[in-house]
Amino acid sequence: MKKTLVAVAAITAVTGAMAQATISGAIEMGYASTTTSTAGSVATTKSLGDGHGNNVLNINAAEDLGSGMKADIQFGFAPISDAQGSTIKSYQSFVGLSGDFGRVQGGAFTQSQANIAFNYDLMGAWGLSVANFAASNTGFFMSNQLKYSLPTIAKGFTADYTKGFGETTGSKVGDSSTYAIGYKTGGLSADYAYTSMASSTTVTMIASNVGLSYDFGMAKVSALIASQKNGSNTTVTGSSYGISVPFGAAAIAVQQSNATAYTASTTAAPTAVAQSALDWKVSYALSKRTNVYAMYGSASGYGASAAATANSNKKTQLFVLHSF
Repeated sequence: MKKTLVAVAAITAVTGAMAQATISGAIEMGYASTTTSTAGSVATTKSLGDGHGNNVLNINAAEDLGSGMKADIQFGFAPISDAQGSTIKSYQSFVGLSGDFGRVQGGAFTQSQANIAFNYDLMGAWGLSVANFAASNTGFFMSNQLKYSLPTIAKGFTADYTKGFGETTGSKVGDSSTYAIGYKTGGLSADYAYTSMASSTTVTMIASNVGLSYDFGMAKVSALIASQKNGSNTTVTGSSYGISVPFGAAAIAVQQSNATAYTASTTAAPTAVAQSALDWKVSYALSKRTNVYAMYGSASGYGASAAATANSNKKTQLFVLHSF
């Protein structure tokens, strides 16, 4: 539920008019236990906190400019609920202008590649599913972005272009260009994003994500295919396939994922490291705003050595998420 605030004093003093703003967000707290086995050495870590980064506080406002145009803003913050006295991090903060021409948005907001990882990874890109390590390497949230979205030209179809600025003095390092298209109709949803980023003065990173899902009502199937190439040396590919089945207020999801990182070398033999994971998630809606969920994942990885073949990772999580 969004709580409405009337920003009277400051706005009236400047413009003589009254504007409205809304506050919304979410807070999460839970328990996580992770056991890793590396070359025969086993270690377990346990934590209590907001390990999924879902804590958020947003302030939004919008104004009708007339002639079909609208302006909107968002101030976003990411509080850390399990660290006393910690700094509140900035989150998605931007200003937008929309009309018959489409929409222009500038500021810090979710990168298009990450949107696909969040929307088509049934674990929310926070389980042990490993396709998202390819999908998310461009950064979940990026600042210094300017995005243009086309107006609706066909029902269910969307297209946008995002320019990112690295703002490195005397260099284009960090500059990026992202093209994204999507289509939604009925239970079908499909998205594709392509990013080119200057990760250094000599290396260009290329990333692409494809997300597909279909909601049959009795079950939802989802697929995520991701790839990333860093210059001519390293290529990462990953895929996840899953199904989610609702049972009234509850839902059960299972997802299988695989990823491979291949690194070429001019001085040694190339290396290939592969990972696979199986994730389970059970969620229950206590209300429209409060959800409790449990996740369990088991991952294994292998590489060029026999020791790396036995590497494994197991994670158990129990969290409560409340939105407002």
